[in-house]
Formats: sequence, structure tokens, C-alpha cells
Amino acid sequence: MTNTKRISLLGIFFIMLLALGITNHVIMIPILLQTAGRDAWFGVLMSMVLHIAWVYIIYFIMKQTNQQPIFPWFKERFGSVLTWIFIIVTTVYFFLMALVMLRETTTWVRVSYLPQTPTSVVSIVIILLCIYVANKGIRSIAIISGILIPFVWILGHFVAVVNLQHKDYSLLTPLFVDGYKPMLKSMAIGLGGFMEIIILIFIQQHMSRKISYLSIVILSVLLGGLTIGPLMGAIANFGPTIASQSRYPAYEQWMLVTITKYFTHVDFLALYQWMSGALIRISLFLFIISGSIPFKKPKRRLLFLLLLGALLSGVSLIPSVDHELEMYVLGKYSSVSLIFLTTFTLVIALSTTIKVKTKGD
Repeated sequence: MTNTKRISLLGIFFIMLLALGITNHVIMIPILLQTAGRDAWFGVLMSMVLHIAWVYIIYFIMKQTNQQPIFPWFKERFGSVLTWIFIIVTTVYFFLMALVMLRETTTWVRVSYLPQTPTSVVSIVIILLCIYVANKGIRSIAIISGILIPFVWILGHFVAVVNLQHKDYSLLTPLFVDGYKPMLKSMAIGLGGFMEIIILIFIQQHMSRKISYLSIVILSVLLGGLTIGPLMGAIANFGPTIASQSRYPAYEQWMLVTITKYFTHVDFLALYQWMSGALIRISLFLFIISGSIPFKKPKRRLLFLLLLGALLSGVSLIPSVDHELEMYVLGKYSSVSLIFLTTFTLVIALSTTIKVKTKGD
């Protein structure tokens, strides 16, 4: 089956950079700017340094579990009851993250490019595509990521270089005008985003070889670069005050792109970047959730994905939920992510150190 085929470390990198990079662009940067303003970029830089040390815990977990499938490994050691609690907690987390991404994507697409198209149509099209990709398995997700990411990378550097004419990097200083508190808050926000690297634990069995600590560090640094680069670009382009008032500052930089008077209004290219990340992120989360249940027949797995997708799309379209998600993203997203993912990672790490008696003991 396609789902059992293993993928290279490069494929894992492609998946992670798209799945986590989109969150850093869409969600983290606006919160960072609103919280810390000019000091945000320095806070992210400091959080990158701390995260390099933190990812050793991820490496430790993967080493202790021998990169086995985490759910069967957990069941073998702790039994069905604790495993189901573990599965429920994991499922709720990934469902919520997929819900936030779906909501953010459908809202942005409708407001920016398809104002006359019902939100339900945009949502259903996106979720059906994600279900199709998730059902094909992790190898398909990796292949699609490998196809998409070169163009995402090229477009990202394109907008950065072309906008150099508008950038004033002196706007990045002076730092700490309002003390160190804003910077410390931005560190917490940055770490909340970087902690999502825990996803590696849930796809570790699909890697073609054992992953090293250095590889995880490199991935962490690359993810940090996906945050600090557009963040500094937003401040240099718009200034800290105007940038903090923008809902999607990383993508609004596309509106500044001009190459002579004949080459303007290319902000539609941002749609490719955003949709690439959203596709991989939601598909990956659907794949992980469906992987927590050992389906014996592929049709049952597909039916589960369809029901899960219908639930995602349906919940995201409820007006009250839509409003609550907006408030959650702008308010508590980063702090909840940091607290939950830190605790969750430490609990899993602790569980790997507990000696469990086997039947033969």
C-alpha cells in the first residue's frame, strides 16, 4: 500500500517546511508584530536559539521509541485505556489546528480573490482536495511537497529581492524602547510556533532512515528563517506601526512589487504560496488523525476522512465558531500552543523513560 512506503529525510523536510511555514507566515507574524512591534524580530531570533536546545527532546523521544509508530508503541507499553486518551488528545489538537488553517485560508481567499464566491464553496473545494491527498498517503504528501516547495521558495525570494527598493532596514532599530517585556513576549509567541516540530514524532515511522539531532536542528533553523525573514521584511517595508496594523503583513508585501510600469499587481502569486502550505498542512493533519485508528480496509479509512473533512468544513462555516476562531487566533493561539505543546512533549518524553514490565518478566 502507498501508506506503508517510506520517504527520504528530504521529503520530510519539504513536508515540515510547508506545513509549519504557512503557520509562521499566516498566524505568527501578525501576532508578533501586534505584541512586540519592532522588537519582534529580535525575540524570534532568541527563541530560535532556545529551540535548538529544545529539539533535543524531540530527538530523544524518536531515539527512545526507535522511530516506531507512536500509537502502537504507546499501546504496547501502557495499554488501551491510556492509549485512547493519548489518541483523543492528539486528535483534538490536530483537528483544531486543521480547523484554524481551513478557516484562515477560506476567509483570506474569499476576501482577497473571490468575494462573490460563497465561503462554503471555497471551504468544500479545499477540504475535498486535502482529503484526496491525505488518503493517498504520506508518500504522496511528500511528492506533492517536493513539487510545490521550489516555486514557493523562488516566489519568496522574488518578493524579498524586488521589494529591496522599498525597504529601510534602519526601521529594525532601536530595540527595547519600551523595555524588554515586548521582546520576551515575542519569544514566547515564536516558541509556540516552533514547538509544532513535535509533528515529527507522529510521522517518524515513515522515514527511510534514522534522523539525527543535527538534522532536526537544521530543520528548526530553517523554520525560524521562514518566520524571521518575512517578519523583518514587513517591518522594513511598512515600519513597525503600520505593519502591526496589518492582518497578513507577509502577503501584503506582494502588493508593493513593481518591475517597471508594465509589471505590477502580481499579488495573486501569494495565492500559490498560501494554498501550497494550507494543502500540505491540512492533508498532513488529516493523515495523522486517520493513522491513529488501525483501519483494516482502505474504504473505511476513506469514509472516515470524508466524515472528518465534512466535520471540519461544517464547523468552520458556523458563524459563531468563525468569530471564536478569529478571536482565538488573534488572542490565545500562541500562548495555548506554547503551554500545550511544551507539556505534551514533556509527557511523551517522560513516558519513554518509564520501564514497563513485559509478560515474560
